[in-house]
Amino acid sequence: MNKKRNLFSICLLASIIILSSLFLTNISYAADFNDSTTLSQNDIIKSSKSLYSYIYKNEKLPETIKILNKNYSTEQFLYLMSKTVINKKENLKNNITIKYNIKEAKTPSGSNIKGNIYFKEMYIYSKSIIGFIDKNNRVPNYVKTNLGNMQYETVIFTFSQFLSKTDSNGKLTNKITISMSKKSPINNNGYTIELFSKYKKEDSLNKYLVSTKNAPSNGIYIKELANQITKNHNTTLSKAEAIFDWVKNNIKYSRYSNTKYGGENTIKNRRGNCVDTSHALVSLLRASNIPVRYVNGRCDFTKGDLAKVTVAHVWIQVLIDDQWMVADGIYKGNRLGYVTNWKANSYKHYGFYPSI
Repeated sequence: MNKKRNLFSICLLASIIILSSLFLTNISYAADFNDSTTLSQNDIIKSSKSLYSYIYKNEKLPETIKILNKNYSTEQFLYLMSKTVINKKENLKNNITIKYNIKEAKTPSGSNIKGNIYFKEMYIYSKSIIGFIDKNNRVPNYVKTNLGNMQYETVIFTFSQFLSKTDSNGKLTNKITISMSKKSPINNNGYTIELFSKYKKEDSLNKYLVSTKNAPSNGIYIKELANQITKNHNTTLSKAEAIFDWVKNNIKYSRYSNTKYGGENTIKNRRGNCVDTSHALVSLLRASNIPVRYVNGRCDFTKGDLAKVTVAHVWIQVLIDDQWMVADGIYKGNRLGYVTNWKANSYKHYGFYPSI
């Protein structure tokens, strides 16, 4: 009988130890979980100061923002900065909940921004941003302000500047002054000279307008489609933007090597790799009498179908007002004059070509 009692006692004690261990473990997990889902306002403000310094110095947004040894996307950080402004305005001292899986801006755009922005306005813009993200699960292309439509990249810069002016007592500044051109490198991903360069007057334009086997521009089908796309556009820039947007929105990326379809068949099939997508762009742009040249290099991709891959790549440049503007149609986040799916400041350039 005593042996049974002793055995029962041992089993009971073991159960208590196991349950206690599980309970303590759950508490530990819960603490870790809570730590990873919120950030203090002070930590966000501190990282905002570092972000502002980085953008001011490099004239571009970083790929990620580090807070307490963890990396966050610019989309996440805009959410955190906006929440911080709101909490400061409403005298709330609680931590900010991290929001994950916020999608990027689809087609960032905006106007020149110049003038003063006040705390009360930043509060209004912050609420607008939070409302948009909560509803759409992505950041806005721009934010409507008293100074005009502020492009996404300028919004990041503005919020980081505003929060960087927080004093040692945690009080936000009442006013900041912004002067940002819509053509600023900050808004255009820090182009290198090969991506956004001056046209050399001695270089003949004829070779950048000619119809080729892979990029036919004189046929009825291409001519009619180009006219249809550019029907309501009067300037060279507007026509080029319309054609670029049509191609990137209608041709799905397919990974393979070299030319497979050519410009016209790529358009008809609605599918192509970087080379054939470039052929499609060249066909339509030259059909609209807009000079185009091919570019190739080795690129580090960060987004899209080729994310985290370094490969040889082909894209084009379009001549607008004596400037060659980059155009890479394989990713919807790109636009004429803007690359976001690969590192535009660290690629290896191979050459320019009138045809390939």
